Amino acid sequence: MNNKKISSNSEIGSLSEKIASGILLLSFKRISLQFVITLTNITLARLLFPADFGMFAIVTFVIAIFTVFSDLGLGPSLVQQKEDISEKDLQTTFTVQLLLSVVIILVIFGISPMIANFYNIGEKGVVLFRIYSLYLLFMPFKTTSGAILERHLQYKKLIIIEITELAVVSSLTILLAFRGFGVFSFAYSAVLGHFIGGVFYYFFVRWPIRFIILRDNLTKLARFGLSYQSNVVFGLFYGPLILLYLGKVVGPDNLGYYQWAAGFAVFPAVASEIINRVLFPLGARSQHDKQFFRKIIETSLMIVSFTFLPLAFIFMAAVPGIIHLVYTDKWLPAVPAVYLGLVQMVIIAHTGIFSQLLLARGRADVMRNMSFVCVILTWVLSPPLIHLFNFVGMSLASLLISATGIYLFFRLRQEVNFSFGKNFTLYLVSSLLCGILVFLAIHALGVTLPVLIVVMSSGLIFYVSVIWLFRGKEVFTNIRYLILSLKRTSG
Repeated sequence: MNNKKISSNSEIGSLSEKIASGILLLSFKRISLQFVITLTNITLARLLFPADFGMFAIVTFVIAIFTVFSDLGLGPSLVQQKEDISEKDLQTTFTVQLLLSVVIILVIFGISPMIANFYNIGEKGVVLFRIYSLYLLFMPFKTTSGAILERHLQYKKLIIIEITELAVVSSLTILLAFRGFGVFSFAYSAVLGHFIGGVFYYFFVRWPIRFIILRDNLTKLARFGLSYQSNVVFGLFYGPLILLYLGKVVGPDNLGYYQWAAGFAVFPAVASEIINRVLFPLGARSQHDKQFFRKIIETSLMIVSFTFLPLAFIFMAAVPGIIHLVYTDKWLPAVPAVYLGLVQMVIIAHTGIFSQLLLARGRADVMRNMSFVCVILTWVLSPPLIHLFNFVGMSLASLLISATGIYLFFRLRQEVNFSFGKNFTLYLVSSLLCGILVFLAIHALGVTLPVLIVVMSSGLIFYVSVIWLFRGKEVFTNIRYLILSLKRTSG
């Protein structure tokens, strides 16, 4: 076929028939994933040690740096472009990414002894680097086919792929940890999971694979892609690179505490991840209708505030008890980092909406500039705070840097005027009151598993009752509106 358009009437199918339940499907997926992730983390936290988490974190951070240069932003460019995706677009994207992945793997095999020696993780670290790097071979399949599914909001297929991949990775990691593979449990399971994910992506979205790079197609995709990717490159400096610095300064054990605390803190972010997942493609396809775009912003803010804030404050109230009873006391040194991480997530959950919608309007330049500011702040704030407070200093620095994301609120408002207070204030006050009541109840009744379950559940019931009293009808109306919006833009 000659540059035949991949359309919603052929490979993808009728989007309008399949998207009406998009939010419901994403909610089911996120809850299912969170259940699997939580069960896996609890099991691994009891089987392994902070040093294991820290060593694998060093490996993943290093390879994450190389991974950035295997994409060039071509995948997101496929999602964002206004015209339909062509076969030549897909083939060019796939070929470029595969070539870059092979080159990166060869580089990692060559330099892994030097990196392992720098971080004092020995021969075990060398082998970990080389095994884990192999997952890059499967990323072009996932990125290219995944872009089609993401662009056309095919979340049912995405859910099947992601749940299957995570189930394989989690079960194999636990099995290998039980069998005594230690830190290698992470690497073997990750490579197999990416392989299965690549197979599933291509099974659901098949397109004729050809190894070809067409200059016109690459140039078109690179206009948005390189600007988008520059934002990702900046992200390395306040992501993997600063965390590698942290690992060098405080050692694998303390890096393990930080990494575990960061993972624990994202637990309440179920709804915000769902909303952010749909906002980029939804906003990109409705960016010219300002009234509709404004309603999408306000609806998203309301849903994220309603669902995320109470969970965040309830977890703040119950963190020490949860760690003591579920994860064991060896993780208690991470409690301060968990608190800071939860506050940071309150900010990120909301500013993430603004960033996704700015990208949807093609303002990758704004995100690039914002990333540059974050880079400067990261390297100004993090080293002294780490020196003063060990790994907790990194959590504090991350919180302060995330607070700069408030600028995105004002930047998006320059393009689309929208209301923030009525979609945030009531939910914040109610959640804060809920968290205080849960904290007082736990300290009055004692820390036992039945007490935690009953008190945390009662706190949620109290919160929902307050919101139902003041805004019940509005909440469900807005959720329904977002679902109908997805259906509208998929037609």
